[in-house]
Amino acid sequence: MSQPRSSSRRDFLKFAGLGGLVFGAGSVRALGAEGREAAANSAKRQAKNVIFMVSDGMCFSVLTAAQTYLTRTEKRSSNWMKMYAERPVVRSLCETDSASGIVTDSSAAASCWGIGERINNGAVNITPDGRKPTTIVQKMNAAKKRCGLVTTATATHATPAGFATTVAKRSDQKAIAAQYLERGVDVVLGGGTQYFSDELVAAYRKAGYAVALNRDQLLADAGKAPLLGLFSKSHVPFEIDRLHSAELKASTPTLAEMTKVALRRLAPAPEGFFLMVEGGRIDHAAHGNDGAAAIREQVAFDEAIATVLAFVDQNPDTLLIITTDHGTGGFNVNGLGSEDFDTTAPSYAESSPAFDRMNAFTSSLELLGAKTKGLSAKDFLAAAEKATGLTFKGEDRTKIVSTKTLSAALMRYTSIGWTSNNHTGEMVEFCSTGPGSQLFTPHLRNDQVHAKILQATGVA
Repeated sequence: MSQPRSSSRRDFLKFAGLGGLVFGAGSVRALGAEGREAAANSAKRQAKNVIFMVSDGMCFSVLTAAQTYLTRTEKRSSNWMKMYAERPVVRSLCETDSASGIVTDSSAAASCWGIGERINNGAVNITPDGRKPTTIVQKMNAAKKRCGLVTTATATHATPAGFATTVAKRSDQKAIAAQYLERGVDVVLGGGTQYFSDELVAAYRKAGYAVALNRDQLLADAGKAPLLGLFSKSHVPFEIDRLHSAELKASTPTLAEMTKVALRRLAPAPEGFFLMVEGGRIDHAAHGNDGAAAIREQVAFDEAIATVLAFVDQNPDTLLIITTDHGTGGFNVNGLGSEDFDTTAPSYAESSPAFDRMNAFTSSLELLGAKTKGLSAKDFLAAAEKATGLTFKGEDRTKIVSTKTLSAALMRYTSIGWTSNNHTGEMVEFCSTGPGSQLFTPHLRNDQVHAKILQATGVA
């Protein structure tokens, strides 16, 4: 027999109160339906600014692993999870298909956000029938909003390109570099000096752009002119490598530092701004099945979230979106140890200590491979043990001869396992807070996001 409605409501409110005790007072608001109608997300207010954050290639388990890492090593929550507990966040699951099929690449995924249509993998903002719709950056510029693109990949990589440019092939990064100038992107920060010729950089300078080529130049910046910042020939070095190199620490800005400078440049815009911030190398670490590098990249992205939230607190007319374009590699933390619950030792007892072993890793697999190129199998094994702090056992001592065989062995020592080196097709985490966030429904398609951003900002 069903309960009377009044009794059911009392039970719900009782449960909500208990939820506040367990998860913190803010969590009831964040998890409950009223969060979608909170004053901070009111449909009556229009977003002046939009900050769109992309953790490229982030399987949901990478988000989980970063939270686990910070909880276990720094005794704190990630900023992403703290935001969920304390703010009126609207959470969604988002489909990631492209026009090509159920597994997207980054250019097709970003183009969904850029033009609001699904296109074929490999292209940037060109539809399967050959049309070239106006991009979101062009629309924001037409509305007199400043625009910025920040990434740890090359500044011309697929994700930033998808918000601003139109090219037949994502690999045409020199054309993308030129289009940023042609289309008036106010702030461009990332790697990729190889795609910006001396002539093109001179053209940026002539157009009034300041140019920063290292961390000191970036952090010393206090100007209001447009800014081009390029900090490596290719992608920005992995965070795990930056953390263990005095030279890289001195020369390479963090994603949080780049984000802070971009916000300082864009914030004075009278009509507001649109800023995309990408943790681009989560994807690269996952392609290489490098769990330690992926987690450190996610933590670096999380520090950028803290920078953005501090800005949002001072500028509540800002719509903040945090998501990913797709998963990569099928990353997951796996149980290690006995599965027999009848033994004296707890089941999966080795999982936690195995996960913690990654704290000793001092190199990405990418950098390790570059440093050990041409070494004998014996010397490679020694280098691998030095970089990971592990002592490999049994057959692994003869099987580990390259970064590929090393990554295959690491699950047995770290608990991190993979399904492939490729992108994956799962629905992904999509969250938003601030004016306009109530427009995002619990289930989304990636090609629906563009129109909702335009609606939230009042941009035609």
